[in-house]
Amino acid sequence: MEYVTTLPANEPIAITVGNFDGVHKGHQSLMHKLHETAQELKCKAVLVTFSPHTLMVVRPDLDIHCLTTLEEKLALTKRYGEIADTIVINFTPEVATMSAQEFIDDLAAAFTIKGIVVGANFSFGHHREGDISFLERYGQEHDILVRAVPLDEVEGTRISSSRIRTLVSEGRVAEANQLLGHPVTLSGVVQRGDQRGRLLGFPTANLIPEAHKLIPANGVYAVQVKLREMAASDAISTFPVYNGVTNIGIRPTFNGTERIVEAHLLDVQPDLYDKRITIDFIARLRSEQRFAGIDALKSQISADVQQARQILN
Repeated sequence: MEYVTTLPANEPIAITVGNFDGVHKGHQSLMHKLHETAQELKCKAVLVTFSPHTLMVVRPDLDIHCLTTLEEKLALTKRYGEIADTIVINFTPEVATMSAQEFIDDLAAAFTIKGIVVGANFSFGHHREGDISFLERYGQEHDILVRAVPLDEVEGTRISSSRIRTLVSEGRVAEANQLLGHPVTLSGVVQRGDQRGRLLGFPTANLIPEAHKLIPANGVYAVQVKLREMAASDAISTFPVYNGVTNIGIRPTFNGTERIVEAHLLDVQPDLYDKRITIDFIARLRSEQRFAGIDALKSQISADVQQARQILN
């Protein structure tokens, strides 16, 4: 089993294990409990996660798009979960076929594990045989404290990455943000487009998102744009943040066919070509639509900008 870690050798640790896609409020609650447990055990809190997402290997037939890239996940873990150290396991078909016993034995052989904190429904290993009962028995045999944390709910429904992915894919970013505890984000490299936004009087930065990144539904959104990608070392954003409007879609008024993401920054026009930016989605303004002509489109964009100002200010 191959992995990348920030840990020095032989340091006592307490761990939590999972995909943690999105680092939502439920994940954050679990991480805070891990932090408390690590302090109690006088060791370091560590996140154990996987790259790529386990479903991409276990269910290659599914078209999986994630809420967060690995970099975004690790940055959010540090900022919202207070967990700075990680073990990122290279999830391969071979790892997927490991039994729960083999998997935890490998981890325990490589690291000094003093505690394990997981969600109440957690399971792992081939055929998901490593449930809470398994972990508790393993903990008793190896002097490892095991804690199961109740699952967080909102309005009687469990917070889950899959539920949030559905909201994002439907464009319901404000609802998704409530469950995440932070904005839906999209990071990527700004590429040169056809300059059509500039000709309309609303210059845009065209974004190339990373592969397998979930993009919100086509439409227009009020956003905040960070002028460099959130990195795992960033506990708190210290870089410029600007209000903006982002359009996602094929631009039907111009008979477009390729789905693009383009962000217009309010009141500023920095040179963003070939730079990495992060877009935080705050609210959906409207769906994508075809306009009768350029003047109608420009009028609607002006209205979108005004609505975004009201929301973001």
